[in-house]
Amino acid sequence: MKKLYTIQIIPEGSTKAKIYRIKRIWLKLFSWLVCIIAILLCVFIWKFTEINMQLANSWKLKADNERLIKRHAEYEAAFTDLDSIYAIETQIQNILETYLENDSNKIRSILDKNRLKHISSKKVQLDSDFEAEINLNRQNLEVFPNMLPVMGAVISRQYSDEHKAVDFAAAMNEPVFATASGRVIFAGEKGDLGLMAEIDHGGIITRYAHLARFAVKRGANVRKGEVIGFVGNTGNSDGAHLHYEIIFNGRNVNPETFF
Repeated sequence: MKKLYTIQIIPEGSTKAKIYRIKRIWLKLFSWLVCIIAILLCVFIWKFTEINMQLANSWKLKADNERLIKRHAEYEAAFTDLDSIYAIETQIQNILETYLENDSNKIRSILDKNRLKHISSKKVQLDSDFEAEINLNRQNLEVFPNMLPVMGAVISRQYSDEHKAVDFAAAMNEPVFATASGRVIFAGEKGDLGLMAEIDHGGIITRYAHLARFAVKRGANVRKGEVIGFVGNTGNSDGAHLHYEIIFNGRNVNPETFF
């Protein structure tokens, strides 16, 4: 006996039937195949649903994490402000010298005392500028030859086109002073001028001639009022005196305009 299944299909409006014979084994295989496909489909739907739920949860977790990060930043900013408030409170307490002081008169007196101690930034800047200007003027005065090179001496010959210097009549070996701070650029014999010292003050040069001897050497840095030599009668001279010149920007000028 053959293990067959017969399937008859009669189309509507027809008297002729279509007969199909299928072996039982094929029908069983088909049934098993349908069952397996159904099971796989159910598993797929279940996994797909699970994955979607995990994705939904991950998006929610991501949103929650971003919200927590934002709140954390807000907390950090709040703590920073709180620290600033504590610092300001400490400063106020130091100024008031009290905690929770209820005496208004005492607080007012402390505030007035500290108000007097306050110095505005504008005043500080003005004081700094004024001090800098004073220092600059003091420095400029140091290199400006505005003092007499010989104390108590009398001018024996004035400045002229023929005599571009001022002569001071003085006793032998009277000290000669540098009329400004500078550097000695010459200290030696200079023809008719005899022993001569020359000091560079930065744009201004002073010359001291007919000296008896030197108290400084070439290359030395001298201060204003420092002794650089002594009155003499060296070179072409008729008696003890000091020949004093001022050279400004390469030209001789009248020294008397600087006194």
